[in-house]
Amino acid sequence: MFLEELTWQQFSSLPNISKLPLHEQERHYRIYLNDVTMQRFAMIQEQIARAEVEALAQASANGGGGHIQQQEEGDLPSGCIQFVNNTTDGNDCRFWINTSAPTNYTITWGDGETTTGEVNGEDQVEINHNYADADTEYTVRLCFDDISVVTYLEFNGDD
Repeated sequence: MFLEELTWQQFSSLPNISKLPLHEQERHYRIYLNDVTMQRFAMIQEQIARAEVEALAQASANGGGGHIQQQEEGDLPSGCIQFVNNTTDGNDCRFWINTSAPTNYTITWGDGETTTGEVNGEDQVEINHNYADADTEYTVRLCFDDISVVTYLEFNGDD
């Protein structure tokens, strides 16, 4: 069973939380967000494992004896996420990031531009990028020096 992500307003109004001092509410919320993040990572790892099993079964059914390598040249580095941003509905891409401790990030926008910076572990960071071309797909890569401290990550994209 996976936790449903609650906003700060929803979380802080829970009966057992609202009675706590603000600093304790914040501490419990960070713990809660970490749990949600860890469950999401576990779910992604499960999906990857299932896809590998299905690919092996398909290769075997087709007479192949292949195997899937965990890491090949060009694979996504540790601490990174990657997705395709389609500019059909707008030429911008935004990230909102919170962390439990300071960490640096690097964003490769897919159009030759790169943005680097730091999330300080206290304030939410909003990062914006505008693309020159509409109706184009860009492969965006976001990498953190320490992805384990990321407590909140949201980005816009095609829904």
